[in-house]
Amino acid sequence: MAARPSKRADEDKAREDAVPEHTVTPTKRRPIVLIAVIVCSVIMVGSILLPSLSAIVSGARRSISASTAAASTEAATTTSYRDKLDGYYQPKASQLEDRLSKDSSDTAALINLANTYYTWGATAVSRASSDDDRAHAKDLLAKAMGYYDSYLATDDAAAAHASRAMCQYYLGDVDGAKSALEELAGRVSSYAPAWVDLGTIYEAAGDTQSATNAYNKALEVDPSDTYGVKRTATSKLSSLTSASTSAAATTTDEASTGSAATAATTNE
Repeated sequence: MAARPSKRADEDKAREDAVPEHTVTPTKRRPIVLIAVIVCSVIMVGSILLPSLSAIVSGARRSISASTAAASTEAATTTSYRDKLDGYYQPKASQLEDRLSKDSSDTAALINLANTYYTWGATAVSRASSDDDRAHAKDLLAKAMGYYDSYLATDDAAAAHASRAMCQYYLGDVDGAKSALEELAGRVSSYAPAWVDLGTIYEAAGDTQSATNAYNKALEVDPSDTYGVKRTATSKLSSLTSASTSAAATTTDEASTGSAATAATTNE
């Protein structure tokens, strides 16, 4: 009679044949491995792209910061320039006004005061970047005109007439300035600065031929450069010649292009 297996042996056999729930079989292992591969791939791609993205973002920030800094610098420069300009001319004007208040017959102080306000105002106009700046410049030029009028009442000087006319020009009275300078140049034709100023107004209006004639006239009436305008007149003539040459070349190129297009159309 065969011996019956013991109860302990039966339990051991049952444990060997059973598959515990937490055991990972090949079938269960595949999804886990796949997920691990995907996670690793994402991490690797992220590590590769992260420096590039960081560089792009940093570059954009640098660009924005640079633009902001440039704008701030420009605004600060404009503001400080007006302050420096006023700081330079105001003491001079105040000193001359004080002299004039003590002696109204001091014509030297009067003409110097007019010239100071004219130079101050003309420079301010060229650098004005806001309505307030432009209004400030106009106030300066208006004061200059007033002082020139006072001086001209005692001395009919060509220089004072020319400077007063340019005050008109910078204040926007182009026709009035041109008429005043034309009258002055006709009356005192040897005064070269009047011709240069007149040329400037003609040039700004687009009348290049009249401007050229005026600059040449300035050189003609003052060959020894007594008034110191030879360099200015020569420079302006050179600029006009260069602009004229460029315009002529452009016109020629356009004409050639047009002729070529017409010829091509005809051949077709």
